[in-house]
Amino acid sequence: MIDKMRRLELCMKECAATFGWSLSGNCLACSKGALSFLLLPTLEDEQINYSLSYRLTEFDRIYHAMTTANIFPGAKIADGSQPVESWGLMSVSTAMRTITGRADRFATALAQRVKDPAENLDFLRYLYARSIRDLKPPLDYSCELILSCLLTGDFDAAEKAAAAARRNGDNGGELYDHVRSYINRYAPQESAPQEGMSWY
Repeated sequence: MIDKMRRLELCMKECAATFGWSLSGNCLACSKGALSFLLLPTLEDEQINYSLSYRLTEFDRIYHAMTTANIFPGAKIADGSQPVESWGLMSVSTAMRTITGRADRFATALAQRVKDPAENLDFLRYLYARSIRDLKPPLDYSCELILSCLLTGDFDAAEKAAAAARRNGDNGGELYDHVRSYINRYAPQESAPQEGMSWY
């Protein structure tokens, strides 16, 4: 197993150089346009399983300000598996190149469609509807909704979305206290009228 993992790591480094991605821990990462992507491959018997997640890159800045975590986890948008003929280096390389090429094409196409918070929420709503249609657990995008509100400066909507997520047991509810703290630090403060100033 150690030899397999070592070969997978070598092939991930090769793919990073070939496709312009970077090796980030056990993932391949890249940024395209306004989006960032993480490709996670894992070994299983005679195949490499993989998942691709994405996020609006600007979410990282706000997420870090709220939680001190560097990267917002994002949403999974694709997964699958790629057969491996053998665990020889060439076979693993071919499988990883196939996976990474597929992910790179998908990422490039999505980055051309999703360029701002509104388009990102539209795409997340599409993913939600798709998960319902395919009888899969519905996608929870409450965190993305909260971060979008903060990103656009709609602090009231962000707090309401976090409160709703907390009531509904959504992931965004875990951010509620962080959202309140963020708003207290960054929301514009109303200026008190100066003494003697007339408002009419």
